Amino acid sequence: MVALPTVCVGSVFAFTDDGLVPGEGSPLAQEFATAAPQTPQTASPRLSPKYGLQNGVSTLVLYDDTAPREFRGEVSAIAAGNLATHFGEAEIVPIREYTSGRMAGFTAVIYVGVSADTVVPQAFVDDVRAATVPVIWLGANSDALAQSPSGGESFAAQYGWSPDAPLDVASKDLTKLRYKGQDLPRAHPTDATIWIPGGVQPGVDVVATATCAVPASSAGCRPPSGTGLQSVPWAIRSNNLTYVAEVPLSFIDENGGYLVFADLLSPALAPGRAPVRRAAVRIEDVNPESDPSELRAFADYFAARKIPFQVAVIPILVDHAPGRKAPYALSLSDAPEVVDALRYMQDHGGTLIQHGTTHQYGSLPNPYSGRSGDDHEFYRYGCSATAAPPYRWEPCGSDSWVEKQGPLPDDTIAANRQRLEQRRQAMIDAGLGAPTIFETPHYSASVNAYLAMSGLYDARYEQAEYWPGSLTSAAATPDDAFEQFFPYTVHDIYGTTVYPEDLENPTLTAQNNHPARSAASLVGRAKRNLVVTDATASFFFHPFLKLSMVDEIVTGIQGLGYRFVPVTDLQ
Repeated sequence: MVALPTVCVGSVFAFTDDGLVPGEGSPLAQEFATAAPQTPQTASPRLSPKYGLQNGVSTLVLYDDTAPREFRGEVSAIAAGNLATHFGEAEIVPIREYTSGRMAGFTAVIYVGVSADTVVPQAFVDDVRAATVPVIWLGANSDALAQSPSGGESFAAQYGWSPDAPLDVASKDLTKLRYKGQDLPRAHPTDATIWIPGGVQPGVDVVATATCAVPASSAGCRPPSGTGLQSVPWAIRSNNLTYVAEVPLSFIDENGGYLVFADLLSPALAPGRAPVRRAAVRIEDVNPESDPSELRAFADYFAARKIPFQVAVIPILVDHAPGRKAPYALSLSDAPEVVDALRYMQDHGGTLIQHGTTHQYGSLPNPYSGRSGDDHEFYRYGCSATAAPPYRWEPCGSDSWVEKQGPLPDDTIAANRQRLEQRRQAMIDAGLGAPTIFETPHYSASVNAYLAMSGLYDARYEQAEYWPGSLTSAAATPDDAFEQFFPYTVHDIYGTTVYPEDLENPTLTAQNNHPARSAASLVGRAKRNLVVTDATASFFFHPFLKLSMVDEIVTGIQGLGYRFVPVTDLQ
């Protein structure tokens, strides 16, 4: 889900070998292109388990906090809570802390069952079966529901299925999902466990099914005749309970189950909501060396089609000229023609957002060239010959795996805030106004960096990363980050409104184990998003892309019924 690095970001000024490169050795270059100070790192503060939009709608998110680290219970709960904040406020609580009657003060409840070894409190089972609050149960431990309250009717009689008798289905045998008339891909870990509900009676609403592979090894996936396709219930709804046969929060970029789960929140938290189809577009990595004519051409195109658009601006560009050891740095104020083009874009329906400060970090290759637009700014990265630990670090090649290495040297909230604040001023000084929306370079940052952003900007426009230890004392390693895109606007655990970018960008070639993405692939993804009640089709592109390819994407998205709006109007 991380945006691919840009190998080229606009046209570079021409230099002579012995001439002084503009910005070379300048105070700006010394500030942003030299080794970073070794400021002592500070631990990230514990985040509030209660967050979101305070509008009277609230969701209690319960999770297995005693599950092994690799089960990712905490970040899965954060991810579910983030989605719930589209509708209101979320509160995350370990399931073991549940007490009788606690759900009564909430609009709905989500239980994220990542571990079959978790003991579900009887108080929670009793409250679920009291049938007064909508409950969405993900994954494990549904057998606890079969424990009938004293003197009460059986679960099967009350809900029409048997949680203690799941079908014998191996996760690897389920290849796709069917929801709202669309086939959606199902990506999953190879050793995943799935709990397909058994004994489903005719009165139960089977809201989504999973299609079995042919041939399938699982008994529950073999049709009676032994041939043809077989489907099994994947998500069902009866009475106040919606049950999903797994926790669909792995490989969410390729997993249609994530979209289904995101949409299942609507009937629980906003019943009767009318469908929304909105789109947004962003021009990426505009900087002091961008080509003004390209920027004006795209402004004219979008204005002619009456399409609002966003422009992601890197305020400070850092690079090395060919054959020169000393870096140079340019601010927007050093590029009056680019500034004029940006004003032209504003006059033609463009909204400027701040895209990092330099979109790189000091003198570090992080992990590429150290050039603005190529590198990460708020977390340390390297290139590896291997996709998983133990990593074999190497100089970056086109087939390297780009992997996290750890926080940057001065990863404190104060240092991150200072970096953001100083060069936010660069856009103001250029006469472009104060940016109120931020986009994190390559969608990657530490908790401290995200918290610094939340104190300066009204919103972020992006995908994001979330970390274990945000709510608990768990120690997080670089591999523990949870990368999340959103199908609609949320108000995340860092305290920021997040506008969705959920289609990514078109790319012409494969790079670092990311396949090329065609215009058709983005439109196809926008079509899959239509299963979400509040559907968004939001993408970005770099200004060196051919206008014809952008037009193909825009036309395809509009053909699906989406309407392009300013990013602030995304719901």
